[in-house]
Amino acid sequence: MIGDDRQYMEKALELAACGTGLTFPNPLVGAVIVSGGEIAGEGFHSCAGKPHAEIEAIASAGERAKGADLYLNLEPCCHHGRTPPCTDAIVEAGIARVVFGIFDPDERVRGKGASQLRENGIEVVTGVMAREALELNLPYVHRLLTGGPFVLLKLAVTLDGRITLSGEKYITCSGSLECVHGLRAKLEAIAVGSGTFRADYPSLDRRLFERPLDPPIRMVFDSGLNFPSGHPWLKKGERVILYCSEEADAARIEELEEAGAEIARLPHGDGGLDLGAWRRDLSRRGITSVLVEGGARIATSMIMAGIPDRLVLFHAPLIAGAGEKGWYGDEEPPAFGELDLSYVEVIDGDVMTVYDRKHVSGYLETVMKEGGDVYRAD
Repeated sequence: MIGDDRQYMEKALELAACGTGLTFPNPLVGAVIVSGGEIAGEGFHSCAGKPHAEIEAIASAGERAKGADLYLNLEPCCHHGRTPPCTDAIVEAGIARVVFGIFDPDERVRGKGASQLRENGIEVVTGVMAREALELNLPYVHRLLTGGPFVLLKLAVTLDGRITLSGEKYITCSGSLECVHGLRAKLEAIAVGSGTFRADYPSLDRRLFERPLDPPIRMVFDSGLNFPSGHPWLKKGERVILYCSEEADAARIEELEEAGAEIARLPHGDGGLDLGAWRRDLSRRGITSVLVEGGARIATSMIMAGIPDRLVLFHAPLIAGAGEKGWYGDEEPPAFGELDLSYVEVIDGDVMTVYDRKHVSGYLETVMKEGGDVYRAD
């Protein structure tokens, strides 16, 4: 069944991805029910509070679910939340075999879902396409293992480390730009520095994603609160969080709050606002994941403070020259420290390199093990 298991797990992962950008803070989950060698039912989790993928697939399969195989990218839940336990529905439907990619790191599940299924005579197979299943839900896994948000730093640079190119709005190709919008869709918020905001006046939306999505939470590191109170984001009622210094003008704070912005004061850290305090504020607000898009000062500060869990660099095959701005500003580029190269991909001539912090690199082993005692982030 190994070949068939992979085939149907690929379909479950494809279905799970249909919920991208819609399920925060819940994971992406897809389900496939197979009976007699044919797909009898499908489903995916489309929104927090709505039926889980398993329930959708069982409803789709109807009577054909009895004696069938169920494929999931994530261990089924066994607890009452906004919805009833999926394990109960699986047992009641008469599913004979459940195959899933990774164990759910939620302390209410953590192998208990699999145990309940086995106790009811259901065969359970785990670890099928585990690496792909983890990657799909990496921010979710990270949050549950560490208690904090997943932070991804993205930079588009030339081969000589420049982030500007005279006369060009974008350094990288259209394929890389579409990839960035895919990252925006997968993460709950986007953050930029005030310099990038003033220079580029970015939209920070997901317009190039494969289907329409609501805008992400937008964040601007803006020590002096120069953000315009009449900005279209605020006029449209979209969520904007401005991070300023503790000395920011009280009247300015009141003006922006009346316009609809959320204001968070941060203490000073090395070279700017305290990024550790920023990360703690994210946790307090319940924000699951953030894509940081620079610019130079923010990128350097983030790396030096050890903030990013993942760094993604898009290298364009260009030499910009000394007249253009380097991503590390006027200083020497900071050492990547504990960031390890995870993989490399060529996108229409650009090269995307992905670096993960060591604790992220260890997640795969963690989520392939059954039992709460092994779910620890190093």
